[in-house]
Amino acid sequence: MRRKSNRVTKRLEVTFSSGGLQFTGISSDLSASGLFIRTQNGLMPGTIVEIEIYLPQHKLGRLKGIVRRTVKTSLSMIKNGMGVELIERDQNYLDFVKSIRGEDKEQREETDAQSGEGKVRQPEGKANETPDSRIIVCVNCETKNRIPPGRVPLGAKCGRCGTLLYLGDID
Repeated sequence: MRRKSNRVTKRLEVTFSSGGLQFTGISSDLSASGLFIRTQNGLMPGTIVEIEIYLPQHKLGRLKGIVRRTVKTSLSMIKNGMGVELIERDQNYLDFVKSIRGEDKEQREETDAQSGEGKVRQPEGKANETPDSRIIVCVNCETKNRIPPGRVPLGAKCGRCGTLLYLGDID
């Protein structure tokens, strides 16, 4: 499933609850339509979850969502947590997302200006592809994933569903 809107990385404290149990976590990235919560207590996909996110300036965002994917692994380089699609959000949260999306856009434009980039875009097609990259098919959703050379074998995840990819023996 493709995201409905671009997400912005923001680390904010989060509490979430379902079925009378309450847990804590940290937001990893967020948008008006969803967020990823880093936690060791990821809930099963399909679970309805009530979320409180502690916003800057002592504001609180109250959200409700559906867990769409959960990542649980003992590998330290992979973020444990859950992706949540939001079905209800309050005005505090929406105002905050709107403000950080503006910050993110300004930062990208500033970075582009400093690097001499900007409106100039590279043509799409095979010319931009790295010749040594590999295509790995996800065992979960059968999506083809391009893995660049030198990618750490244990860190590659499917771009669609987030499942760890098996890269075989890499030299």
